[in-house]
Amino acid sequence: MKVWCIHGSMQTPSVWSFLQEEFYWSGEPVLVEAVDLYQDSADGFEEWSASFCKKVKAESGDEKPLLLGYSLGGRLAMHACIDSPEFWSGVILVSADPCSYGKEEKELQLQKDFEWAQRFKVENMEKLLIEWDKSPVFGQSPILAPRNLAELDPEIISQCFTTYSKGKQVDLLPLLSSQNNPPILYISGADDEKYSKIGESLAFACPQVNHEVIAGAGHRVPWENKNDFVEVVNQFIVSLSLRSR
Repeated sequence: MKVWCIHGSMQTPSVWSFLQEEFYWSGEPVLVEAVDLYQDSADGFEEWSASFCKKVKAESGDEKPLLLGYSLGGRLAMHACIDSPEFWSGVILVSADPCSYGKEEKELQLQKDFEWAQRFKVENMEKLLIEWDKSPVFGQSPILAPRNLAELDPEIISQCFTTYSKGKQVDLLPLLSSQNNPPILYISGADDEKYSKIGESLAFACPQVNHEVIAGAGHRVPWENKNDFVEVVNQFIVSLSLRSR
């Protein structure tokens, strides 16, 4: 069994390195495949998800893999789930936004992301990351996920801000609520009020969604409380194993 893990903004695949020895399927280790968003360029969400699902299907054969996405990676995972709902054995969404916003709010978000994109083209990367890490959504929590500046290309990050802006994303809640599969685990941090409310809304509207709140964590759940995150995910994997028998 393999789990495809999609990182968030300002992250690289190395943020998932701690997981390889942590996930188990029927007592056997789950192989972690970390996706590199900076190599999988696309013109939009639908193009990315179609290309990604095609690639994973070609590599998976008869096996139905797992999908895990954090923040931006979680939004992309939602699209992959909608693209091929019967292909995935399960989907894990962490601090991910289905973008159930009105037109004006999306226009403001698009403008904000465009400004970030322009700044990454001309301003110092290290200073911009300091400012990014002070964004309200992170609640001034320390940066516990590994980050290597040499792996972050400002031009590609700039493209991601415009390509994958929430301002361009359709409302995914109605699409997810119309599906019965695959089973979805939505994880939020107890200190992340906004995304905990999103998790509640998804679980209420979507019969296949289960919402778990992790204590002692904010937006960056997998790195702020690794032990509880791994425990919750492993419980989900066990439930999938029982379903498949």
